[in-house]
Amino acid sequence: MNFLEQNEIPIVIAVFAVAIVAFLLLSKKPEGCIDPDNFREFKLVKRTQLSHNVAKFRFALPTPTSVLGLPIGQHISCRGKDSQGEEVIKPYTPTTLDSDRGYFELVIKMYPQGRMSHHFREMKCDFLSMKGPKIEVV
Repeated sequence: MNFLEQNEIPIVIAVFAVAIVAFLLLSKKPEGCIDPDNFREFKLVKRTQLSHNVAKFRFALPTPTSVLGLPIGQHISCRGKDSQGEEVIKPYTPTTLDSDRGYFELVIKMYPQGRMSHHFREMKCDFLSMKGPKIEVV
């Protein structure tokens, strides 16, 4: 080996080390933002009316790179107030994928007498309390 080739060895090792670290960091799945036992607050950032009684609600996650952390086929429990001011909890399934980062969405059909429907109808730029996943025992 000549002098030039010996100096290239540390550079090659450094490049491989950086590539391995980058691979490990990028392949690690981010930890989810939901808690199955405790309600957490998520800010409503956008509401899109889809029909006279259906709307899409977009909620922000804590950071732009956060994921919800909801396994496929699972539900979240949403907590709100009905028209009488009483607490109501109802399960919903997000319409976004768990790979979507920074937000999640719910598409909600609001029924005239629905207790949780009242809460969603009244939401502007509020927060939604939720926990999950909601594990159903069969």
